Amino acid sequence: MSQSLATKYRPQTFEEVCSQKSTIKILKKQTSLRNFTNCYLFAGSTGCGKTTLARILANEINDYKGAPIEIDGASNNGVDAVRDIIDAARERSVDSEYKIFIVDECHMITTAGWNAFLKCIEEPPLYTIFMFCTTNPEKVPETIGNRCQRYNITKVATEEIKQRLIFICENECAERNQSITEECLDYISRISDGCVRQAINYLEKVFAYCVGEADITIDDVLNCLGNFSYKAFFDLTNSFIDGDEGKLINIIENFYNSGVDLKLFVEQYLDFVLDLTKYCIFKNAEGLKIPSSMIESLNYTTNIENNINYFNHLLDKILNIKNAIKYDVNNRTTVEIMSINICRGV
Repeated sequence: MSQSLATKYRPQTFEEVCSQKSTIKILKKQTSLRNFTNCYLFAGSTGCGKTTLARILANEINDYKGAPIEIDGASNNGVDAVRDIIDAARERSVDSEYKIFIVDECHMITTAGWNAFLKCIEEPPLYTIFMFCTTNPEKVPETIGNRCQRYNITKVATEEIKQRLIFICENECAERNQSITEECLDYISRISDGCVRQAINYLEKVFAYCVGEADITIDDVLNCLGNFSYKAFFDLTNSFIDGDEGKLINIIENFYNSGVDLKLFVEQYLDFVLDLTKYCIFKNAEGLKIPSSMIESLNYTTNIENNINYFNHLLDKILNIKNAIKYDVNNRTTVEIMSINICRGV
Protein backbone atom coordinates (compact mmCIF):
# COMPACT_ATOMS: atom_id res chain seq x y z
CA MET A 1 0.00 0.00 0.00
CA SER A 2 1.44 3.35 -1.02
CA GLN A 3 1.93 6.16 1.46
CA SER A 4 -0.73 8.86 1.48
CA LEU A 5 0.31 12.29 0.24
CA ALA A 6 -0.57 13.86 3.62
CA THR A 7 1.89 11.50 5.31
CA LYS A 8 4.51 11.66 2.56
CA TYR A 9 4.62 15.46 2.64
CA ARG A 10 4.14 16.01 6.37
CA PRO A 11 6.52 18.82 7.42
CA GLN A 12 9.68 17.64 9.17
CA THR A 13 11.05 21.02 10.25
CA PHE A 14 9.60 24.31 11.49
CA GLU A 15 10.51 25.94 8.16
CA GLU A 16 8.22 23.58 6.26
CA VAL A 17 5.14 24.30 8.40
CA CYS A 18 2.45 26.49 6.80
CA SER A 19 1.52 29.60 8.76
CA GLN A 20 1.75 29.60 12.63
CA LYS A 21 4.62 32.12 12.46
CA SER A 22 4.33 33.48 16.01
CA THR A 23 4.05 30.00 17.55
CA ILE A 24 7.03 28.75 15.57
CA LYS A 25 9.09 31.80 16.57
CA ILE A 26 8.50 31.07 20.27
CA LEU A 27 9.19 27.34 19.93
CA LYS A 28 12.39 27.92 17.96
CA LYS A 29 13.57 30.37 20.60
CA GLN A 30 12.91 27.79 23.33
CA THR A 31 14.86 25.09 21.51
CA SER A 32 17.79 27.40 20.78
CA LEU A 33 17.98 28.48 24.45
CA ARG A 34 17.21 24.95 25.72
CA ASN A 35 14.47 26.49 27.85
CA PHE A 36 11.46 24.17 27.75
CA THR A 37 8.33 23.73 29.78
CA ASN A 38 7.15 20.30 30.89
CA CYS A 39 3.61 20.62 29.54
CA TYR A 40 2.38 22.01 26.19
CA LEU A 41 -1.15 22.29 24.84
CA PHE A 42 -1.67 22.69 21.07
CA ALA A 43 -5.27 23.65 20.27
CA GLY A 44 -6.93 24.33 16.94
CA SER A 45 -8.97 23.04 14.01
CA THR A 46 -8.35 19.63 12.52
CA GLY A 47 -5.66 19.30 9.86
CA CYS A 48 -3.87 22.56 10.64
CA GLY A 49 -0.65 21.15 12.09
CA LYS A 50 -1.07 20.58 15.85
CA THR A 51 0.42 17.10 15.98
CA THR A 52 2.98 17.98 13.31
CA LEU A 53 4.25 20.91 15.40
CA ALA A 54 4.37 18.71 18.49
CA ARG A 55 6.45 16.11 16.62
CA ILE A 56 8.85 18.71 15.27
CA LEU A 57 9.24 20.32 18.69
CA ALA A 58 9.88 16.92 20.28
CA ASN A 59 12.55 16.11 17.70
CA GLU A 60 14.18 19.51 18.10
CA ILE A 61 14.29 19.12 21.89
CA ASN A 62 15.98 15.74 21.59
CA ASP A 63 18.23 16.70 18.66
CA TYR A 64 16.38 14.12 16.52
CA LYS A 65 17.48 11.26 18.78
CA GLY A 66 14.91 8.66 19.71
CA ALA A 67 11.23 9.33 19.00
CA PRO A 68 8.35 10.80 20.97
CA ILE A 69 5.76 8.42 22.40
CA GLU A 70 2.46 9.10 20.63
CA ILE A 71 -0.75 8.22 22.43
CA ASP A 72 -4.30 8.36 21.10
CA GLY A 73 -6.33 10.08 23.80
CA ALA A 74 -9.59 8.73 22.36
CA SER A 75 -8.67 5.10 23.01
CA ASN A 76 -6.50 5.67 26.10
CA ASN A 77 -8.84 7.91 28.03
CA GLY A 78 -9.58 6.05 31.24
CA VAL A 79 -7.92 6.00 34.65
CA ASP A 80 -6.00 2.77 34.02
CA ALA A 81 -4.55 4.01 30.73
CA VAL A 82 -3.52 7.32 32.34
CA ARG A 83 -1.86 5.49 35.23
CA ASP A 84 0.16 3.44 32.72
CA ILE A 85 1.32 6.70 31.11
CA ILE A 86 2.27 8.13 34.51
CA ASP A 87 4.26 4.99 35.37
CA ALA A 88 6.09 5.19 32.05
CA ALA A 89 6.78 8.90 32.60
CA ARG A 90 8.71 8.16 35.79
CA GLU A 91 11.34 6.19 33.83
CA ARG A 92 14.16 7.98 32.01
CA SER A 93 14.47 7.68 28.25
CA VAL A 94 17.28 5.37 27.14
CA ASP A 95 17.82 6.87 23.66
CA SER A 96 17.24 10.60 24.19
CA GLU A 97 17.64 13.33 26.78
CA TYR A 98 13.91 13.84 27.36
CA LYS A 99 11.05 11.37 27.42
CA ILE A 100 8.29 13.09 25.44
CA PHE A 101 4.65 12.05 25.29
CA ILE A 102 2.36 13.41 22.55
CA VAL A 103 -1.26 12.85 23.55
CA ASP A 104 -3.51 13.42 20.54
CA GLU A 105 -7.25 14.17 20.88
CA CYS A 106 -6.65 14.73 24.59
CA HIS A 107 -10.13 16.21 25.08
CA MET A 108 -11.42 12.62 24.97
CA ILE A 109 -9.77 11.80 28.29
CA THR A 110 -12.39 11.25 31.00
CA THR A 111 -12.75 13.42 34.08
CA ALA A 112 -11.40 10.59 36.21
CA GLY A 113 -8.48 10.21 33.82
CA TRP A 114 -7.61 13.91 34.04
CA ASN A 115 -7.84 13.77 37.82
CA ALA A 116 -5.31 10.96 37.79
CA PHE A 117 -3.11 13.02 35.45
CA LEU A 118 -3.24 16.21 37.55
CA LYS A 119 -0.48 15.51 40.04
CA CYS A 120 1.92 14.26 37.36
CA ILE A 121 1.29 17.34 35.20
CA GLU A 122 1.67 19.66 38.18
CA GLU A 123 4.96 18.07 39.26
CA PRO A 124 6.24 16.13 36.24
CA PRO A 125 9.50 14.14 36.34
CA LEU A 126 12.44 16.39 35.48
CA TYR A 127 13.21 14.82 32.09
CA THR A 128 9.63 14.18 30.99
CA ILE A 129 7.58 16.45 28.69
CA PHE A 130 3.89 16.16 27.86
CA MET A 131 2.44 17.62 24.67
CA PHE A 132 -1.36 17.61 24.45
CA CYS A 133 -3.15 18.18 21.14
CA THR A 134 -6.86 18.91 20.85
CA THR A 135 -9.54 20.23 18.52
CA ASN A 136 -11.77 20.96 21.53
CA PRO A 137 -9.75 22.87 24.14
CA GLU A 138 -12.93 23.85 25.99
CA LYS A 139 -13.28 20.18 27.01
CA VAL A 140 -9.87 20.16 28.67
CA PRO A 141 -10.34 20.88 32.42
CA GLU A 142 -9.19 24.33 33.49
CA THR A 143 -7.01 22.73 36.17
CA ILE A 144 -5.07 21.03 33.38
CA GLY A 145 -5.11 23.88 30.87
CA ASN A 146 -3.65 26.45 33.23
CA ARG A 147 -0.74 24.14 33.98
CA CYS A 148 0.20 23.91 30.30
CA GLN A 149 1.84 26.37 27.93
CA ARG A 150 -0.95 26.77 25.38
CA TYR A 151 -0.57 27.52 21.66
CA ASN A 152 -3.57 28.22 19.46
CA ILE A 153 -2.99 26.77 16.00
CA THR A 154 -4.90 28.77 13.42
CA LYS A 155 -6.39 27.82 10.07
CA VAL A 156 -3.99 28.31 7.18
CA ALA A 157 -4.36 31.09 4.61
CA THR A 158 -5.60 30.00 1.18
CA GLU A 159 -2.45 31.26 -0.58
CA GLU A 160 -0.18 29.28 1.74
CA ILE A 161 -2.19 26.12 1.13
CA LYS A 162 -1.95 26.75 -2.61
CA GLN A 163 1.83 27.12 -2.43
CA ARG A 164 2.04 23.83 -0.51
CA LEU A 165 -0.02 22.09 -3.21
CA ILE A 166 2.21 23.58 -5.91
CA PHE A 167 5.26 22.18 -4.10
CA ILE A 168 3.66 18.73 -3.89
CA CYS A 169 2.63 18.77 -7.55
CA GLU A 170 6.14 19.72 -8.67
CA ASN A 171 7.19 16.31 -7.38
CA GLU A 172 4.09 14.21 -7.94
CA CYS A 173 3.16 15.31 -11.46
CA ALA A 174 6.61 14.36 -12.76
CA GLU A 175 6.27 10.89 -11.23
CA ARG A 176 2.73 10.43 -12.56
CA ASN A 177 3.36 11.97 -16.02
CA GLN A 178 0.48 14.36 -15.43
CA SER A 179 -0.08 18.09 -15.34
CA ILE A 180 -2.58 20.05 -13.30
CA THR A 181 -3.51 23.67 -13.83
CA GLU A 182 -2.92 26.36 -11.24
CA GLU A 183 -6.64 27.08 -11.36
CA CYS A 184 -7.30 23.55 -10.03
CA LEU A 185 -4.91 24.05 -7.12
CA ASP A 186 -6.36 27.48 -6.43
CA TYR A 187 -9.86 26.00 -6.29
CA ILE A 188 -8.84 23.12 -4.02
CA SER A 189 -7.15 25.61 -1.69
CA ARG A 190 -10.28 27.76 -1.52
CA ILE A 191 -12.66 24.91 -0.63
CA SER A 192 -10.41 23.28 1.98
CA ASP A 193 -11.52 25.77 4.68
CA GLY A 194 -8.01 26.56 5.91
CA CYS A 195 -7.15 22.89 6.45
CA VAL A 196 -3.90 21.81 4.78
CA ARG A 197 -4.54 18.10 5.31
CA GLN A 198 -7.99 18.37 3.72
CA ALA A 199 -6.51 20.15 0.71
CA ILE A 200 -3.87 17.45 0.27
CA ASN A 201 -6.53 14.74 0.60
CA TYR A 202 -8.60 16.48 -2.10
CA LEU A 203 -5.53 16.61 -4.35
CA GLU A 204 -4.85 12.91 -3.81
CA LYS A 205 -8.46 12.09 -4.66
CA VAL A 206 -8.17 14.10 -7.89
CA PHE A 207 -4.99 12.21 -8.85
CA ALA A 208 -6.81 8.90 -8.27
CA TYR A 209 -9.81 10.07 -10.31
CA CYS A 210 -7.61 11.16 -13.22
CA VAL A 211 -5.33 8.11 -13.45
CA GLY A 212 -4.21 7.70 -17.05
CA GLU A 213 -5.10 11.28 -18.00
CA ALA A 214 -2.24 13.56 -18.95
CA ASP A 215 -3.93 16.88 -18.20
CA ILE A 216 -6.12 17.53 -15.16
CA THR A 217 -8.64 20.34 -15.67
CA ILE A 218 -10.97 22.27 -13.39
CA ASP A 219 -13.90 20.20 -14.72
CA ASP A 220 -12.09 17.04 -13.61
CA VAL A 221 -11.66 18.53 -10.15
CA LEU A 222 -15.32 19.58 -9.90
CA ASN A 223 -16.55 16.17 -11.03
CA CYS A 224 -14.16 14.32 -8.76
CA LEU A 225 -14.98 16.28 -5.61
CA GLY A 226 -18.72 16.06 -6.19
CA ASN A 227 -19.23 19.76 -6.79
CA PHE A 228 -21.81 20.92 -9.27
CA SER A 229 -21.03 22.75 -12.48
CA TYR A 230 -20.57 26.45 -11.88
CA LYS A 231 -21.92 27.05 -15.37
CA ALA A 232 -25.20 25.47 -14.25
CA PHE A 233 -25.21 27.64 -11.13
CA PHE A 234 -24.71 30.76 -13.24
CA ASP A 235 -27.47 29.64 -15.63
CA LEU A 236 -29.80 29.05 -12.69
CA THR A 237 -29.04 32.46 -11.19
CA ASN A 238 -29.57 34.22 -14.52
CA SER A 239 -32.93 32.43 -14.79
CA PHE A 240 -33.95 33.87 -11.43
CA ILE A 241 -32.82 37.36 -12.47
CA ASP A 242 -34.57 37.18 -15.87
CA GLY A 243 -37.71 35.55 -14.45
CA ASP A 244 -37.32 32.71 -16.99
CA GLU A 245 -39.47 30.01 -15.37
CA GLY A 246 -39.13 27.54 -18.24
CA LYS A 247 -35.35 27.57 -18.23
CA LEU A 248 -35.38 27.37 -14.44
CA ILE A 249 -37.55 24.23 -14.37
CA ASN A 250 -35.44 22.60 -17.10
CA ILE A 251 -32.27 23.12 -15.05
CA ILE A 252 -33.82 21.62 -11.91
CA GLU A 253 -35.28 18.69 -13.89
CA ASN A 254 -31.93 17.97 -15.53
CA PHE A 255 -30.25 17.79 -12.15
CA TYR A 256 -33.01 15.63 -10.68
CA ASN A 257 -33.10 13.22 -13.66
CA SER A 258 -29.31 12.78 -13.50
CA GLY A 259 -29.68 11.40 -9.97
CA VAL A 260 -28.48 14.49 -8.12
CA ASP A 261 -29.35 14.82 -4.42
CA LEU A 262 -31.40 18.03 -4.46
CA LYS A 263 -30.63 18.73 -0.79
CA LEU A 264 -26.91 18.74 -1.54
CA PHE A 265 -27.57 20.78 -4.67
CA VAL A 266 -29.43 23.46 -2.70
CA GLU A 267 -26.69 23.56 -0.04
CA GLN A 268 -23.97 24.11 -2.63
CA TYR A 269 -26.08 26.64 -4.52
CA LEU A 270 -26.54 28.57 -1.27
CA ASP A 271 -22.74 28.76 -0.94
CA PHE A 272 -22.58 29.96 -4.54
CA VAL A 273 -25.10 32.77 -3.97
CA LEU A 274 -23.17 33.78 -0.84
CA ASP A 275 -20.06 34.09 -3.03
CA LEU A 276 -22.00 36.30 -5.47
CA THR A 277 -23.07 38.50 -2.57
CA LYS A 278 -19.50 38.80 -1.31
CA TYR A 279 -18.32 39.71 -4.79
CA CYS A 280 -20.89 42.51 -4.98
CA ILE A 281 -19.83 43.82 -1.58
CA PHE A 282 -16.05 43.65 -1.91
CA LYS A 283 -15.72 44.08 -5.68
CA ASN A 284 -13.06 41.34 -5.93
CA ALA A 285 -12.93 37.54 -6.13
CA GLU A 286 -10.50 36.97 -3.26
CA GLY A 287 -11.82 34.42 -0.80
CA LEU A 288 -14.48 33.08 -3.18
CA LYS A 289 -14.78 29.40 -4.04
CA ILE A 290 -15.76 30.19 -7.63
CA PRO A 291 -12.93 29.19 -10.03
CA SER A 292 -10.86 32.07 -11.39
CA SER A 293 -11.74 31.13 -14.99
CA MET A 294 -15.37 32.11 -14.30
CA ILE A 295 -14.69 35.82 -13.67
CA GLU A 296 -16.39 36.84 -16.93
CA SER A 297 -19.55 34.95 -15.96
CA LEU A 298 -19.29 36.41 -12.46
CA ASN A 299 -19.20 39.96 -13.81
CA TYR A 300 -22.10 39.31 -16.20
CA THR A 301 -24.38 37.80 -13.55
CA THR A 302 -23.70 40.45 -10.90
CA ASN A 303 -24.04 43.36 -13.33
CA ILE A 304 -27.58 44.28 -12.26
CA GLU A 305 -29.12 47.24 -10.44
CA ASN A 306 -29.02 47.06 -6.63
CA ASN A 307 -27.05 43.81 -6.91
CA ILE A 308 -26.23 43.60 -3.19
CA ASN A 309 -29.90 43.89 -2.21
CA TYR A 310 -30.95 41.39 -4.86
CA PHE A 311 -28.45 38.71 -3.85
CA ASN A 312 -29.20 39.25 -0.15
CA HIS A 313 -32.85 38.65 -1.05
CA LEU A 314 -31.91 35.54 -3.08
CA LEU A 315 -29.81 34.25 -0.16
CA ASP A 316 -32.83 34.44 2.14
CA LYS A 317 -35.04 32.65 -0.39
CA ILE A 318 -32.56 29.81 -1.01
CA LEU A 319 -32.06 29.42 2.74
CA ASN A 320 -35.84 29.06 3.05
CA ILE A 321 -35.75 26.29 0.42
CA LYS A 322 -32.94 24.53 2.30
CA ASN A 323 -34.93 24.60 5.54
CA ALA A 324 -38.16 23.54 3.80
CA ILE A 325 -36.69 20.37 2.25
CA LYS A 326 -34.67 19.30 5.27
CA TYR A 327 -37.20 16.58 6.13
CA ASP A 328 -39.20 16.65 2.88
CA VAL A 329 -39.63 13.29 1.16
CA ASN A 330 -40.77 14.75 -2.18
CA ASN A 331 -38.28 17.60 -2.25
CA ARG A 332 -38.35 18.06 -6.03
CA THR A 333 -41.87 19.51 -5.92
CA THR A 334 -40.98 21.85 -3.06
CA VAL A 335 -37.80 23.06 -4.81
CA GLU A 336 -39.67 23.72 -8.07
CA ILE A 337 -42.60 25.57 -6.44
CA MET A 338 -40.40 27.76 -4.26
CA SER A 339 -38.04 28.46 -7.17
CA ILE A 340 -40.93 29.56 -9.40
CA ASN A 341 -42.07 31.89 -6.63
CA ILE A 342 -38.61 33.45 -6.58
CA CYS A 343 -38.87 34.03 -10.34
CA ARG A 344 -42.24 35.70 -9.83
CA GLY A 345 -40.92 37.89 -7.04
CA VAL A 346 -43.20 36.21 -4.46
